Amino acid sequence: PALEKAGFTVEYSDAGLYIWCTRNEQDWESITWLSDRGILATPGHFYGEAGNKHIRVALTTTDELIAEAAKRIST
Repeated sequence: PALEKAGFTVEYSDAGLYIWCTRNEQDWESITWLSDRGILATPGHFYGEAGNKHIRVALTTTDELIAEAAKRIST
């Protein structure tokens, strides 16, 4: 929900370990925006040219750290 409030659209994320999302901008713009908030994600172009406007966010940490990241995204 925090990513969606920040303008991201979540796509193809049924598995639960990763979120594949876009704000319809180049992946590095989204990566920079998150990194300015202390959050690391993977640029979508690492997974092929079709991912140029997507990022992959891993949900492979504790619930507490995910909650903290959601707070950072929301501010």
